Amino acid sequence: MFKICDLHIHSKFSGGASKNIDIFKIASNSDIKGIQLVGTGDCLHPLWLTELRTKLIEYSDGIFYIPEVLNVNFVLQTEIEAIWKHNSHVKKIHFVLLFPNFDKLEESIDFLSKFGNLAKEGRPKIYKSAENLIFGLKSIDENIEIIPAHIFTPYFGLFGDTPHFNTMKEALGYGMNYINCIETGLSADPLMVRSISELNKVSIISNSDCHSTSFHRLGREATLIKLNKLNYHNLVDSIKRSKIVKTYEFKPSQGKYYYDGHRPGRHLDNKDYYCSPKLNIEICPYCKKKLTKGVLARVQDLSDQINPFKLNFQYVVPILHLISIVLGGSEYDKRNLSIYLNLIENNDSEFAIWEGKSNFESIPENLADAIRKIRNGKFWFIPGHDALYGKLQFEN
Repeated sequence: MFKICDLHIHSKFSGGASKNIDIFKIASNSDIKGIQLVGTGDCLHPLWLTELRTKLIEYSDGIFYIPEVLNVNFVLQTEIEAIWKHNSHVKKIHFVLLFPNFDKLEESIDFLSKFGNLAKEGRPKIYKSAENLIFGLKSIDENIEIIPAHIFTPYFGLFGDTPHFNTMKEALGYGMNYINCIETGLSADPLMVRSISELNKVSIISNSDCHSTSFHRLGREATLIKLNKLNYHNLVDSIKRSKIVKTYEFKPSQGKYYYDGHRPGRHLDNKDYYCSPKLNIEICPYCKKKLTKGVLARVQDLSDQINPFKLNFQYVVPILHLISIVLGGSEYDKRNLSIYLNLIENNDSEFAIWEGKSNFESIPENLADAIRKIRNGKFWFIPGHDALYGKLQFEN
């Protein structure tokens, strides 16, 4: 069987997250979007864990559902921030964690609560080295899956410019031997990952890292995984054995950290500045401070091979965002949301549209044309940088 998965999301208890998130909204909006297996988000947080325990029913070992939405399954998931000193410098790296069941999750809570306040933030800060964190979790259960999150993003990616690790061994020590998979993040794609030979042995997944259940956030990146049977063991086994059929990706230049730059809000005169890393510019010409070094720069620093793999991934643009670009207004306008839901109803799901469904009779022709252009790769972005998303442009 094949499942479209989004294994990295957040609850209402994470910083910057919508306070309207609940488990029903995650399930129902995932169903509309076409996501079949979704992370719970923030499962270490005590209040969110109470909701999960109350609402989720076990479908099979380690896989859950809610009765109101039978087409969507859940896996216990959180993101954490590991913080420690390395060679006298503070390092911070984000990881996605998947848990096989509530019992192992509770054991992990007992362990992690010794090194951080799990009730303070949905994505908790854990004051422990990445290596010892990995060893500690794996001693609880070897099937706890530990995935370096958005690995190239500047502040918290394993290879980001701020942590500035140049190898997995440097960042994770011998914990690297337990890493089976990495997450691309919105500003990178598999081509960029596979330019680094050290990452040849790991599989690649993509997830939304969404902080709301809005249709332009949830499932904005996702992964199609082949499973022999729908249970937690098979999910982890498919990740370990690279049974990744394809990923759905942002074009990296759409992501918020693709180019080097400074967003307008950093400057009194509101001037925006971004540049290709090929220019090798370190200092902003407007404010004279160090530029935020983007994902492309780090990939170019670390790249050491021409991609040796046959890759299967597809660039997508969230359709609700596409509607707002083509027809005007925001993703939250009632008109745009109505057009989106009508389009999805006529085509089964958003991912069905990316796979070729084309019942566009009910929508404006310029929107249908925009969807076709995305499917045919006839689009590009003014590059994202320093926490600004890229701006969509179409080829004529």
